[in-house]
Amino acid sequence: MGKIKNRYSSDGVLAKKHLGQHFLNRPDIAQDIADLVSNDIDIVIEIGPGTGVLTQFLYPRFQDKLYVIELDLESVDFLRQQDWAKGLNIIEGDFLEMDLSEFLGDQKVCIVGNYPYNISTQIVFKLLEESWNVVQFCGMFQKEVAERLSTGPGNKQYGITSVLLQAAFKCKYSFTVDEFAFIPPPKVKSGVIDCYRFTYLEIENYKRLKKIVKQAFSQRRKTLNNALKPILGDKSLPEKFASLRAEALSVEDFWELVNFFYFPTH
Repeated sequence: MGKIKNRYSSDGVLAKKHLGQHFLNRPDIAQDIADLVSNDIDIVIEIGPGTGVLTQFLYPRFQDKLYVIELDLESVDFLRQQDWAKGLNIIEGDFLEMDLSEFLGDQKVCIVGNYPYNISTQIVFKLLEESWNVVQFCGMFQKEVAERLSTGPGNKQYGITSVLLQAAFKCKYSFTVDEFAFIPPPKVKSGVIDCYRFTYLEIENYKRLKKIVKQAFSQRRKTLNNALKPILGDKSLPEKFASLRAEALSVEDFWELVNFFYFPTH
């Protein structure tokens, strides 16, 4: 049981509970994640590098194209002391609070990481709602979240983030990672996904889609006719949707609802 309770990485850095840190301790898995990142990228941003297990495989490939964003000062200090990390672009701070628009411009960006469980969904919303040119999004999540982000309709895990992410990205579930690949081991397995952008959403259309999707899944056991009542007003849903539940609708179906609500033909 001692190993399970140990919260120190193999490099002596303490994993902080409030930051949701679980340090990956398997270089082979880190290599597999790094291999997902396309070479056709202008800037790679790694979120939460910790002790650099993944960074060690990204840095030799991308050099000054790689930026790591880390909130934990102990991890930042550790990285700055490593010979292999000399010259590494380290940005201290909270990714969720950063505006990188001017820095990134219209360059093609890949966001990658072993994402902290407690902010992983917020990371997804941020990359969708910023104007950054994120063309690839990949990395490790809690398995349930990874499945939710990559699954299609008709699945109980299919939900709000599934629809919103897949409205802009083609997402693939790559592989599962066991709890004991981390220090300390989380209580659940992890999953790695790989997503490539296929379209860009105008922010107003994204907001419209988000409003409808959130309302539709707010009471997912109800039919759409009932779940969408707060925004239906005097309207009646198209017959083909009225008796369905939100989890039965594809991304294309939700876009049809956006057109129904906001761009009626008559």
